[in-house]
Amino acid sequence: MDAENASENIASTSNLEEKTDENKNSQQKKLFYTISIGSNSSQLILLNFFQYFAAEVGVTQTVMGFVTAIRNLLGALFQGRFGLISDKHGRKILLLLGFFLSFAFTTLLIFSYNTILLIIVATAQAFALSIIIPVWNATLGDVTEIKGRTTYIGILSSIGQIVGVILMLVLAGFFYILYRFSGLVIIGIKIDSLDWKVQYGIVFGVCAFCFLLAAICIVFLKETRKKNLDKQQPKLRTAFQNKSFRKFIVVNSFFGVSMAALWPIYPEIQVNIMNMEIYQLTFVAAIYAIFFSIAGYFGGKIGDRIGRKPVLIFSRIIMFSVSLLYIPAALSGSWFYIILTNIVSGFGNGIFLVMMNAYALDLSSEETLGVYSGLAQASWGVATFVGSLVTGFIADYIRNSFGISIMVISITIAIAVMRVIASIGYFFVEESLPRENRIMRKKDYKNRNKT
Repeated sequence: MDAENASENIASTSNLEEKTDENKNSQQKKLFYTISIGSNSSQLILLNFFQYFAAEVGVTQTVMGFVTAIRNLLGALFQGRFGLISDKHGRKILLLLGFFLSFAFTTLLIFSYNTILLIIVATAQAFALSIIIPVWNATLGDVTEIKGRTTYIGILSSIGQIVGVILMLVLAGFFYILYRFSGLVIIGIKIDSLDWKVQYGIVFGVCAFCFLLAAICIVFLKETRKKNLDKQQPKLRTAFQNKSFRKFIVVNSFFGVSMAALWPIYPEIQVNIMNMEIYQLTFVAAIYAIFFSIAGYFGGKIGDRIGRKPVLIFSRIIMFSVSLLYIPAALSGSWFYIILTNIVSGFGNGIFLVMMNAYALDLSSEETLGVYSGLAQASWGVATFVGSLVTGFIADYIRNSFGISIMVISITIAIAVMRVIASIGYFFVEESLPRENRIMRKKDYKNRNKT
């Protein structure tokens, strides 16, 4: 009897431990999704509204190019280093620091109404994001295997972005009501329009809250990086010794220059040439986010099935059309063309972001996930720094010499040509998920279903 009772107690304890582990894993999964919601929503709002805000503040295209460039450069300078630090010492503390600083600087952005203050706050904010991006990507690498990596990252990112879309649609509806019914009295309540500073304050307030939500969740997240003091710690140069990764960095950086060349131009077109209201800007930003999310979700699945390279090529080769669509938008004043640009841009960038992150993680080892992820982001940041800065100066010169119409047409055509040429480079990168690995993945999946 004693033996039987002991056996029952052991079995009961074992079941209790299994249930406890399941509950902990379930809690960790919920935290991952909530962090993704906070991170992706906030970064989506910043991506879509920062340059509109800068244009509303009244910065020139030269300054716009400089602000955009310095944000990218600062992020580039530190992302590789923070990825390396996280590989050595863990992810959690860096993520907590990055999200909290992002919350603080986004809050300060609400009050940045002059050029100098805007540059300072934007620079500090870029530094905070340079902590989050490579470390979060490495965290996802810790909890995924190469065979199903883009599927998981795509789903996780898409859920976070869908919430961002919902937030932007709510903001768009709110701002439209204020715009449409301004001055009317409904049920004894007078509806007043809001100053642009208050409107952007609301937008960045929502963004700051999302960063804070992610920071709170990080407190309860278990460390994902398994430190092994017996292993040699990774170094930044190890990533550059990988020929496939080096080739990808060169090709990706060249395309990054052509991508960033448009960034100082489109806020000028939408805010100062087309005079779009904030509810319109919010609506087209939501359109971008919707297609970004859809593309990230399905792009991740397709990348796991047919490989990274063909999906990368497709995502880049369609981007030339985004630049060209701004010509009829600026000349006609119709924001229908702006909707089209955001559909194509959201779709192409949504696929690309998942593929770029997965590509870097595929080529790395368990010990160098942060290094590869950080350097992929860093090289992209340096390239976009060059593209934004140079285009800002060129655009101001052409505008002052020949007028705004000639500037828009000439710059957008030149960018389209650059993007076509740059996209050709992706045909020459190596496949990071070869066919034999995909076949093995299918066999593993079938075996799991049988069991």
